[in-house]
Amino acid sequence: MSKGKWNWHQLGLGAKIAGGNFLLVTTVLVVLVTLISVVVSREMEHQAEQELAGRTRMLAEFVEASDTDLQRRIAALAQVLVDNLPGNLELDTATVQIKEIATPVLKLDGRPLNLNFQTVDHFTAMTGSVATICAKTGDDFVRISASLKNEQGERVVGTLLDRNHPAYTQVRAGKRYVGQATLFGRRYITQYDPIQNQAGQVIGLTFVGLDFSEIFSSLKQAIKQLKAGSSGYYYVLDAQPGPNYGTLLVHPAQEGKNVLESKDSNGRPFIKQMLEQKNGLVRYPWINATLGETRVREKVAAYAFYPNWNWVIAGGTYVEEYTTKTQRLLGYVVWLGLAAVLALSGIGFVLMRRMVVRPLAQVSAVADTLAKGDLTARLVTTRQDEIGTLMQAINHMGHGLSQVVQTVRDRAEGVASAAAQIAQGNLDLSQRTERQASALEQTAASMEELGSTVRRNTDSARNANQLALSARDVVTEGGQAVIQVVDTMKGINAASQRISDIIGVIDGIAFQTNILALNAAVEAARAGENGRGFAVVASEVRSLAGRSAEAAREIRDLITASVKRVEQGDVLVDHAGHTMQDAVDSIQRVTAIMAEISVASLEQSSGVIQAGEALSHMDQATQQNAALVEEVAAAAASLRSQADELVHAVAVFRLESDQAGG
Repeated sequence: MSKGKWNWHQLGLGAKIAGGNFLLVTTVLVVLVTLISVVVSREMEHQAEQELAGRTRMLAEFVEASDTDLQRRIAALAQVLVDNLPGNLELDTATVQIKEIATPVLKLDGRPLNLNFQTVDHFTAMTGSVATICAKTGDDFVRISASLKNEQGERVVGTLLDRNHPAYTQVRAGKRYVGQATLFGRRYITQYDPIQNQAGQVIGLTFVGLDFSEIFSSLKQAIKQLKAGSSGYYYVLDAQPGPNYGTLLVHPAQEGKNVLESKDSNGRPFIKQMLEQKNGLVRYPWINATLGETRVREKVAAYAFYPNWNWVIAGGTYVEEYTTKTQRLLGYVVWLGLAAVLALSGIGFVLMRRMVVRPLAQVSAVADTLAKGDLTARLVTTRQDEIGTLMQAINHMGHGLSQVVQTVRDRAEGVASAAAQIAQGNLDLSQRTERQASALEQTAASMEELGSTVRRNTDSARNANQLALSARDVVTEGGQAVIQVVDTMKGINAASQRISDIIGVIDGIAFQTNILALNAAVEAARAGENGRGFAVVASEVRSLAGRSAEAAREIRDLITASVKRVEQGDVLVDHAGHTMQDAVDSIQRVTAIMAEISVASLEQSSGVIQAGEALSHMDQATQQNAALVEEVAAAAASLRSQADELVHAVAVFRLESDQAGG
């Protein structure tokens, strides 16, 4: 790496460990804080959802409590109206025209109630609530008396109860109906009670309405003022099937708006989902376009259904409002953790340098000293920890290396001495082998001369055979001469046999020489242990060389004798040639004898040639032995050189014994 660039590998061990610990602890801290953040955020979100759902349920319960109070009050008011109608109520067939409707006459103890407002006005004056009395006409109910007035101040009489009104079915069945109604811009809690005759037939109904517009307004205002989180709010949706389905009954800013088709950022109609499910929790991505927002944020809404009013009460806020404080707190924890980790890493770095780096530097210095050859270097320590164990191991290693080097040095000197002895023995053996090879060459040359002589004898025998053919006149003297020639030739034959025996001896010598050459190679391979075997090999080689020389002398003597006898044979043959003239009758016998001599000479010549070839082979083997001995000598010299180099190399190490000696 170029100068000026940071390299992790160039840092010290303490810095690496401190940096590694810092990175590791920081990573663990970040991961831990991240996990805690996720867990805490989820827990906060869960708690926020539970809190939001709980407050929504409390708000629904508050509405229910308000409704229960209103129902209790309206029930009491309805009882007051009934108490103001004591007596027997009957429906007469007579009619009273009220506006466009001919209304049946409803009588109380015979007194008509049609257009009689005394009872309802008294009730209104006494309770502040409104009342209406209806008479049944056919399947409908017509209002015949009422303290309820429209916007123009006119009493609401001569009108029919809407058949779609939920009270219609209830009253016809003889049951009570309690519910809300908006009448002429005012909000009422109402109660419808059936009027029955003595036969139990429904002949009409009574209506009591408690105006709770102010209470409702206060309730709405209280709902609007409630906060969900820091910016969230509560609102009410109309769940009554009809044209107002999905209308915001209560909302801080959009009251009266129908939001049934409202969708989140993913296109999901979450309002419709809330109205269908009635109760639950919903999370959805949202962009508040009215505030000019462009970033999608996740909102959560808890909603509960109050069936009596067909209200879906909901509270919603952004999820991040519950996790912002947690994230901020976790950020503080991260920074404090990083500061603590940095401080601890610094302390760890200082302790690491004192307890690990410096001792390791001492170990490294001693190891370098040992590597340079000074095996006397040692460490002084009293530590019992891993560093102390390492220092003790370095000391043990130095002591062990000293012992090993001392042993190697001693063995190297011994090997060098043995290699020198082997080299000297091989040199002597090589010289003696060369002398033996020279002697064998001389023997081979003598055998070649003997072969030449034998060949000449063969030629002479052939000539003698020709002369014998012409010596017909000297048969007697030639016969005697031929007998002498035969005797002489027998001596030559015997000499030839002796030469064959000597050649066998020479062949044995060659075999023994080969065996000894093999032993010499084996002894050369074992020269690393001792060189005594080469002395034995040398002795045997000297013996064989003596035997070879003696055999060569015998061969020379025999050859000399053979030559002399051949010369005698030549003289006798010449004499026989002069006398063969007188031996005509015996020429055939002489011819036959000379033919046999010729054949024997040929066989003798072949034997001598074979002996010469055997000597040539033995000479080649001896030359190979000599080359092998030279190779062994070269190997011994190389071994000696290597042993010297080993001694020199081992001498580099400094031992305790060297200090003691010098």
